[in-house]
Amino acid sequence: MRPGILYRQVAARDYRVPEGIDRHSVNYHDPRTIHRTRSARERSDIPFIFIFSMVLWQLVGAGLAAALAVGVGWGHKHHHRKVTNAATIYVIGDLHGDATCAAYWVDRLGLVDAATQQWLQPSASLVFMGDYIDKGPTSLQTLEFVKNLTDSFPNKVTALLGNHEMELLKDRDANVVVKYMQLPYATVHPQEYLNFLERPADDKDHLVVDLLLNASLEVYANQWHQRILVAATADPRYGRTAVTEIFEESLQPLLKERLVEYQASYLKAFGSNTSLGQWLEQRPVAHVQEGVLFCHGGINREIAAEIIRVGSIDALNNLVGRNSHESKYVSFLEDTPSGNTVAEMLVYRGNHKAGACPELGHLLEDLGVERLVVGHTPAQNVRSMCNDQLWAVDSLLGRWIRTSGNYYCPTSRRQSQDGKFVCDALEKSCQGQVVKMQRGLVEVIS
Repeated sequence: MRPGILYRQVAARDYRVPEGIDRHSVNYHDPRTIHRTRSARERSDIPFIFIFSMVLWQLVGAGLAAALAVGVGWGHKHHHRKVTNAATIYVIGDLHGDATCAAYWVDRLGLVDAATQQWLQPSASLVFMGDYIDKGPTSLQTLEFVKNLTDSFPNKVTALLGNHEMELLKDRDANVVVKYMQLPYATVHPQEYLNFLERPADDKDHLVVDLLLNASLEVYANQWHQRILVAATADPRYGRTAVTEIFEESLQPLLKERLVEYQASYLKAFGSNTSLGQWLEQRPVAHVQEGVLFCHGGINREIAAEIIRVGSIDALNNLVGRNSHESKYVSFLEDTPSGNTVAEMLVYRGNHKAGACPELGHLLEDLGVERLVVGHTPAQNVRSMCNDQLWAVDSLLGRWIRTSGNYYCPTSRRQSQDGKFVCDALEKSCQGQVVKMQRGLVEVIS
């Protein structure tokens, strides 16, 4: 491949390029030519509530924005709620870094009165299925939004842990060398880092983010997914190249400096000493209500057996909460039967496979429930399987994942230098579906 222009100006944004950088002559290096001797082995609280209130103000009005920008505490324990048969359960699937669509769907369901800041449907509750973060660039605002709902209405709103939140909690451990957030796809969108800065963003920050977006397009166009890490440096033992190394040498110091700062600030915001970190640590991995089991990924025979062994879903959730501190979490997941179960439950997709329905029926009977609701496995719409015993509710509610899948793209259309990879312009409207469950019936809301 020939070197070419990696930096392209973002539409509708006038950057002042730092002195000494020519925006039209930024070259990159093919990672296959870097470190040829490498092994082939692959292996604080930040005050954004005011900013997010402005987003909500524009979307649903000042009243709801004020209501959801007020938190009343953290660490609420989740237990099975005994609700009458008339109870209504609303279910919102994976949001993936789209705060605007998170607010849209809550408003669409009419659950919160914008003027009185009251819960409007006394017999109704709301379950979020996890994966609030990654892929889209407003993960922080999405987390704050969902957290404030659980804080304001702790007996009405349940927010499950998703596999992306699990990986974030694992990344806090300094012993994790190759971190999930460093993958060049499906995790932290480069624009997200600006939300976590502990100082005002400057022109160099916007330049670095745009360079990272352009580097992402080159990664996708050239199938470098398994070669690159979005990191300032990469340990050669892991057979990966740091994204900074594919840029010309004059840009590398700036990119390395800012990436170190960005990723440190990002993880710091979720430390065990922060309200967001503590809130994530206390998210349930599963929830039972009205004979329905909710979990992010799914269940298999081993998962069901471990739930029965520890005594209940509540017992498993409490066990996770006691071991979610950043000093314990990775060893809990990797070295204990319950931790193994949690990790598998959050990523399992076997319930969707052909021929899986008979076993699912037996598992549900063993667990004393009638239906399973999962997220994690995306499609354009909500799906029902196994004679309505299984409901898959990840319907690409986030606009970034709906438009670009697992790829990091800007809001405007952009392509790689050779044109092999194209980012389409971001979908403007919130699409997908959510679910209403009442008296054993399921209604899909578009």
